[in-house]
Amino acid sequence: MFRSGRALNDVGSRPVELGWEQFNSDGAPLLLINGLGSPRVAYEVGFLELLAEAGFAVARFDNRDLGESTRCPGDQHATQQTYELADMARDAAAVLDDLGWADAHVLGQSMGGMIAQQLAIDSPDRMRSMTSLMSSTGAKGFGRPSKEVLAALLATAPDEREAWLDHRVKTEKLWASPAVWDPELTRAKGELLFDHGVDSDGTARQYRAVADNSRDEALATIDVKTLVLHGSADTLLDPSGGRHTADVIPGARYVEIEGMGHDLHPHFWQRLTDEVATFALS
Repeated sequence: MFRSGRALNDVGSRPVELGWEQFNSDGAPLLLINGLGSPRVAYEVGFLELLAEAGFAVARFDNRDLGESTRCPGDQHATQQTYELADMARDAAAVLDDLGWADAHVLGQSMGGMIAQQLAIDSPDRMRSMTSLMSSTGAKGFGRPSKEVLAALLATAPDEREAWLDHRVKTEKLWASPAVWDPELTRAKGELLFDHGVDSDGTARQYRAVADNSRDEALATIDVKTLVLHGSADTLLDPSGGRHTADVIPGARYVEIEGMGHDLHPHFWQRLTDEVATFALS
């Protein structure tokens, strides 16, 4: 780890602080944005090291409502949004500011891909390139989970550590990369996430911010170099979500990775690194 800090997004109804870390001081700046309910450690150090070796200065941060970032008011049973996707995109821009990066390559997974897309819409000048990983545009009919998977995603996780870990192992199996899924590895990563800071109410607030929010019309007008990556075995956001994203964004490149589900299993780290580096740094 090279350095860490706390960025401030003071635009909106209340200030929000975002905890961040940068790995590797040399290379092209690359900002990683997390998925729903996942703090920054979801991007594990081994993956960051591969990205650094490929030529990136890598930064990861906690989205609002998780980890070392500000918790926002509102409980999981509320029906109204506490904040919007655009607020989370401004969070990412605030992290870029605090890092001292005028612009950067941006990679977002799942909900993080949605945040990256919104950043490309609102602040394209901040992005050298965008990688939308296992994500979608929010358009109806694309990238939809089965009823079983959606129910598991929306189920409230227990607060107690061991029960939370049991819940994670049970639910992630439904959408993880099937050929390489390992319950012990899943539990070990869960320990990392839980100890850094998860929040069931915060996850619900994040979900409300991104639900039913199609970006098709706006994305069709952006001029940002875009790579869309998706796993063929993704059951949480099925591959139609990635294909549609690439169809909507002008000039986007689409790569479907055989056997990858909706997770960042170490088996796929090198492939993901190669795809991102070849695309972004060429």
